Amino acid sequence: MTNQWTNREILRSYFMGMIDLQIEYIDKYPDSDNQYRRDNEPFIREIKRVLDEFSLKLTPELKDMYKLKYREKRAFGEFYNVVAPTSYIVALNNELNAIVSKIERPQARLYA
Repeated sequence: MTNQWTNREILRSYFMGMIDLQIEYIDKYPDSDNQYRRDNEPFIREIKRVLDEFSLKLTPELKDMYKLKYREKRAFGEFYNVVAPTSYIVALNNELNAIVSKIERPQARLYA
C-alpha cells in the first residue's frame, strides 16, 4: 500500500466522512504506533483543519452539493444555476483545489 494522495482522493475522503473516521480511530487507539501512522497522522489532521475552515463558509446547499459530488459521483453540471450560479460554483471549485494543493503530503513510501 502506498500513501500517495491526489487532490481528488483528499476531497473524496473528506466529503465522504473518511477523514473524520480516521481521526476518530487515531484518537481511540493512541498507543497504536507504526510508520504509516507516524507519516500520515499530521497530514490527516491538516486535511481536516483546512477543509473544515473552508466548509464553514459554505451554505448547507453547497455542502450537500459537494457531498453528492464526492459520495455519489454526481457531475457539478447538475448543480449549476440550481444550488448557486455557475460562476460561483466554478470559483469555489478553483479555490478548493488551490487550498488542497497547498496541503503538504507525506513522502511517498511503499508500506508492506
